[in-house]
Amino acid sequence: MTTLDTEVLVIGGGPAGAACALALSRMRRGVILCEEVSFPRDHIGICLSPGLFKQLEFLGARHVLEHPAHRHGLTVEQRWGSIDPAVAPFEVLVADRGRFDSDMLAAVANSPARVLQPARVAKLTRFAGGCVADVATAAGMRQVRAAFVVDARGRSSGHRARRRLGAPTVAVHGTWRGEVRPTVLMSSNGSSWAWAAPTGTRRSLAVVFTNPDALHRLKGPLEKRYLSLLEESDVLGPGLELVSPPHACDATPYLTEGGETGLLRIGDADAALDPLSSSGVQAAVQSALCAGPVINTLLTPSADHSVANDYWSSRRIARSETHKNWAAERYAEAFCLHGTEFWKDRAAATSAARPSAVSPTPLPFPDQLLMLSDRVTFVEAPCLVDDLVVRERCLFHPNLDEPIAFVGGLALRPMIKAFAGKTTAAQVVTLWSSFYTPEKAVELLRWFWRHQIAVAC
Repeated sequence: MTTLDTEVLVIGGGPAGAACALALSRMRRGVILCEEVSFPRDHIGICLSPGLFKQLEFLGARHVLEHPAHRHGLTVEQRWGSIDPAVAPFEVLVADRGRFDSDMLAAVANSPARVLQPARVAKLTRFAGGCVADVATAAGMRQVRAAFVVDARGRSSGHRARRRLGAPTVAVHGTWRGEVRPTVLMSSNGSSWAWAAPTGTRRSLAVVFTNPDALHRLKGPLEKRYLSLLEESDVLGPGLELVSPPHACDATPYLTEGGETGLLRIGDADAALDPLSSSGVQAAVQSALCAGPVINTLLTPSADHSVANDYWSSRRIARSETHKNWAAERYAEAFCLHGTEFWKDRAAATSAARPSAVSPTPLPFPDQLLMLSDRVTFVEAPCLVDDLVVRERCLFHPNLDEPIAFVGGLALRPMIKAFAGKTTAAQVVTLWSSFYTPEKAVELLRWFWRHQIAVAC
């Protein structure tokens, strides 16, 4: 049996696994990625949020989204908190996921990382110094020895200790053929919600989300129940034909529990967002970008491994809570319209989120004397410095979600010195302009002022 040695074994070649492999390769870590199936493959997560562009640009893979198969800048027409349709104040990218996932994996293959596909991890034996994976490939069995393992297999990950973050939800999806509008349509109904998006010139994907019990209570085969729910949603235009029988899949949001030394789960293998968010792929890539420095720190003998674990734990929980609360707020809007248990259960998922208090005016007057708020404190907290997780002196204020050491990628420490005595706003901008551009200095002062970190004397 051929044996391959590497530092990190990534299991799963979707967006999370591919992004993690690219991030680790940029840190000069040895990576082998194993993907079980051949690409392209279908996926219903086709609506992508704009934040993905910056993430892929950081990884050197922005070109992946520039393929003409992807549809940029589509408007979203929704009937959500009102019976009247309205255009949402945002646009989405509708991706050809077969093309997107294939191109992401191709970017990994063109990096120093090695890709095995199709390659199924048949057995994973872990020990104190790492693991040995028996991998079935087209060329036969291989062994991969690695110091660290990343599980990026999505919902199909073998880990089952999961905590629900919302109401049980099932998605039923099908592909349609015929004349389609170049827009995403979204609708809320009494016991379900649905969206439809164009995937080609004469093709569209329509997905309906409901409670599993509600789906089971409907009569007839799955196709009949799917058509009944879609008819209620009115997200499909006339003259469309269902191409093939619909499929159902679990869409319940969750967070995995129980960590393991030498292994991180990322993307949907770790946390699945509520399907109402179009940020599933972005969140998966974000978790991969977060995992990269964490793994790099854990593989660095001289680094503080405990701070890396603390950072990972806090980041993953914060991401899940943010998306859970956002989804619950949107569900509350629909509950006001429909008033059914379906929406009540989902709106109740929110925790008591603290609204961020900000100053109503964007900037202080130039001659306004400023000082740091007496509500500012300084604490030691994990943060990223270059490609490592370290413990830094961070600023905290009740208007912030967490302690921070950087603003806009810039270290806070030299900025704080401007408030050592009573200083006017104009003097602060002048001082900061010696380190940054005047425009950046004004932007930073606006952030300090609006969050009430800098206050009037």
